[in-house]
Amino acid sequence: MKSRRAFLVEPHKIEIREVEVEPGPGEVLVKVAVCGLCNWELNHWHGLLGRPPQPLGHEWAGEVVALGEGVSGVAVGDRITGFASGQHGFSDYLCAAQGNFFPLAPTVKTEEALGEPLACIINVLRASEPQAGDFGVVVGCGPMGLWCIQGLAGHLLAGLIAVDVLDWKLDLARRFGATHTINPQTEDAEARLREITDGHLGDFVIEGTGVPAVLQQAVAYARPQQGRISLMSAHERVGPAFDWRVVQDKGLQIRGTHPSWALSMPEELRRAVLLLNQGTFRMDGVITHRFPLDRVQEAFEALEHKPPDYLKGVVIP
Repeated sequence: MKSRRAFLVEPHKIEIREVEVEPGPGEVLVKVAVCGLCNWELNHWHGLLGRPPQPLGHEWAGEVVALGEGVSGVAVGDRITGFASGQHGFSDYLCAAQGNFFPLAPTVKTEEALGEPLACIINVLRASEPQAGDFGVVVGCGPMGLWCIQGLAGHLLAGLIAVDVLDWKLDLARRFGATHTINPQTEDAEARLREITDGHLGDFVIEGTGVPAVLQQAVAYARPQQGRISLMSAHERVGPAFDWRVVQDKGLQIRGTHPSWALSMPEELRRAVLLLNQGTFRMDGVITHRFPLDRVQEAFEALEHKPPDYLKGVVIP
């Protein structure tokens, strides 16, 4: 099967090339319906990771069009999302190994079924260990932060506090289940958090901005005696000096909740797709920009220099 595929040929330059794609044993061939743009891929875009020419794209969903030898439990025409055999999401077609994808419910739109980032959300939530009566704090209301809020919303927590410097993102956070919102540019965030929690602060804090300077603020939001901080975002560069004395004085737990934290990312994916299928995770209001495959260069430029209304971009081949 011939397929167009996007390759990063040098930093800040993407070319569309034609490749042959066939499923190997234990793989399915997928017609890609969508692939999300991920901030982590800016590391590749800036030449900090990988070696050009390299394909990109890992947040995909699509339709099965062919089965490799030995594949069972899936049929041509099934709609799936998951992990590909390589970063090949910005393509017309890709291959995925059995066990690394799961079926979509009829109620889920294929072009909105971004299973991979939701698997990362499950990893973050499990590492944060939300417990009954906890105060949870989500710092940064980008797509990942908003999906964390969607997953945490309900009656388990005593309060779910969203922190961001943009009011329109805080409005989305409330829409998705945050009980309180804080804008550090217009109020003293720590003082407001103490007011909301009656001095308790956050039992767990999810840091989702990717801004190194915000890490010290996240420490301030966490309660003493084993408050938990989950580092969700990818960071491109070394951050500024960090005051570890506060971490030691408070007795905090800091967890790097990237895939290496998970015991099994396929298991996180299975759980994520179950919740996606039942409507826990939503894309309405989160996906703001859509690009065809032949405009993937423009898509990455928008990812790097986000327009004021940008939240989540996807490529739709």
